[in-house]
Amino acid sequence: MARTEQEKLQGTGKNGSEDGSRRKRLRTGFSTGTAMTAAARAALRRILTGKAPSWVAVRLPVGYYLAVPAAIVAATDLEAEALVIKDAGDDPDVTHKAAVHVRVSLTAVEGQCSEFPRAHPQASLGEGAGSEIRLCAGPGVGVVTKPGLAVPVGEPAINPVPRQMLAENMAEELERSPWGVPLESLRPRGAAHSEPEAFGRHRHVRLALPRIPGLSARVLLDVRVSIAQGEELARRTLNPRLGIHGGLSVLGTTGLVKPLSHEAYEETIAAALAVAKAGGCPSVVLSTGGKSEKLARKILDGEPDEAFVQIADFFAFAVREAARMGFDTVVHSVFFGKAVKMASGLPYTHAHKAAMDLKVLVRCGERVGVEPPVLERIAQANTARHALEILLQEGIRDVVRAVAEDALRWSRRFAGAGVRRLRLLLFDYEGRILADVAQEGGAEENTA
Repeated sequence: MARTEQEKLQGTGKNGSEDGSRRKRLRTGFSTGTAMTAAARAALRRILTGKAPSWVAVRLPVGYYLAVPAAIVAATDLEAEALVIKDAGDDPDVTHKAAVHVRVSLTAVEGQCSEFPRAHPQASLGEGAGSEIRLCAGPGVGVVTKPGLAVPVGEPAINPVPRQMLAENMAEELERSPWGVPLESLRPRGAAHSEPEAFGRHRHVRLALPRIPGLSARVLLDVRVSIAQGEELARRTLNPRLGIHGGLSVLGTTGLVKPLSHEAYEETIAAALAVAKAGGCPSVVLSTGGKSEKLARKILDGEPDEAFVQIADFFAFAVREAARMGFDTVVHSVFFGKAVKMASGLPYTHAHKAAMDLKVLVRCGERVGVEPPVLERIAQANTARHALEILLQEGIRDVVRAVAEDALRWSRRFAGAGVRRLRLLLFDYEGRILADVAQEGGAEENTA
């Protein structure tokens, strides 16, 4: 019996082999955002060329391309649906091997030529100003219902980076593919702005396409993303508690999933600290990721590269290791959500292992004299981001500073007397500095 396209794709991507007798080589995978983009690009290519690709090259946010297997499961002249099987590599991700379906419909809103010539990929095709994607959450993809997330209430739970990756890759496909679609066969302008039946049942958002050199028509791409069994899989995530209803989130900041066990990650942190110590760095800057490190570098521009160490969620381990190695100063660079978890005394701050507890914000608010109605709003906030929005709207920055101070106290507990000076740089989600607090020899000082 012939295998289905889903079975064929699920058979690809074997686990890495054993590396000697001690350790298995961990295999890198790709994010749900990459899976969505690959399927959308494959579907659009089928519309534009009439050919069904078995794989597509997706441009990742990190700047290079990744070949992703794909399959066309349905197609007409102006519409196609493609399937990509999410491959998380060796990361224990709930979405590993999830079937991501993307249906793409092409509509000309306005055109100046009678046909997009297949023989001339970039011939007389203009800049397509005003072209856009109508992105829809199909079955298995969640919709945001509570404030405080990176995506506004009412929109599909498809994060900003995957949205940008989708728009850039679709624009690139429009620019590069040889066209064979007569404009007169597309829906007229009025119909292009009507709601297709499937889109009327699901929430959607409009995304502007980047300018496309040579494109003389404004086009609308209807893109519906679905994930098989997504609603069931989402129950095993934090989505229901965060107010994401109906399915999974489409995530990814680099487009890749790099699996690392706790032991391996701790070894990596220890190695990076050892390099800094060997290089003569008296201070070390512990960031939770690339973005917080970049922000810290702007403030601490005199520190050498070796002093910056990304520790992800390994708060206690990294501080203890820095103390053991004898660093004089430890600087933390964190966003507000991580600071809240640090202020709660959580040694490991990953979202899957350490649920957000906003009681610490209430305690900090009580300490600085915040009125009870505001404390109640903070206690009922959906996320730390949402709570921060409330605090900033009310102009209550003392609570934010108190959180930073409590986080630093826990850092001192983990460090003991081995570190002379501790400092914490606290940023909002737009990269603006919220607080800069330090502790010297047990005495706290506020520097911002």
